[in-house]
Amino acid sequence: MSLHPSLNAYEIAARLALEDGSQLVVFVSFPSAGVTYDEILGREVFLFDQAGIAAWQIDPERGTTEGRTHEFDPTIPTTEPFVNVWQANGLAYASRMNGDTFRIDMETGVGTFSGWART
Repeated sequence: MSLHPSLNAYEIAARLALEDGSQLVVFVSFPSAGVTYDEILGREVFLFDQAGIAAWQIDPERGTTEGRTHEFDPTIPTTEPFVNVWQANGLAYASRMNGDTFRIDMETGVGTFSGWART
């Protein structure tokens, strides 16, 4: 289920302004910092249009990395929080606190695991 919060619904951890005036926003929901919002945990990334209306909430591929090799395992469920968003080579990415990085489909919000990066 996707939520459609306002821009001021939660504290903002990261924000990326896009060329079309929209923005990717990562809301704070970090259990390790004592801030948890179950309704967005593990899906803290939203696209807001120019009017500040949520267009979608990230829908990340199921799974996470585990161990020192950082091999992605789609059988491991996770609610690891997202903490950052950025663009590279015309693509948008979001990374979790543990370094799992997802390429974001900007039309749908679907996140596909693209590798591991220290964030």
